[in-house]
Amino acid sequence: MSRSFLLFPSVRYAIKAEAVCKMQGVTCQVMPVPRQISSECGMCLEVDTARAEDILNELQQAQFQVTLANI
Repeated sequence: MSRSFLLFPSVRYAIKAEAVCKMQGVTCQVMPVPRQISSECGMCLEVDTARAEDILNELQQAQFQVTLANI
C-alpha cells in the first residue's frame, strides 16, 4: 500500500499546514518523517494518496514550501 507524505522545511510549517488542511476538510496527520524518506528529525503530514497531488497544489498556492514523497 502506498503512503503519501508532505514534507516541510520546519515543524512549524507542518503544523500550520495541518490547520489549513483541516479547515478545508482534508484528513491528515502530523507525524515524524519516516526513515525511508529522511534520516533527519522532522515532522510531516501523512495524507490520502488519492488526493495528495491536489493537496500539494493547494498548499503551494497558499505559499507553503512543500514537497510530496511517496513510500
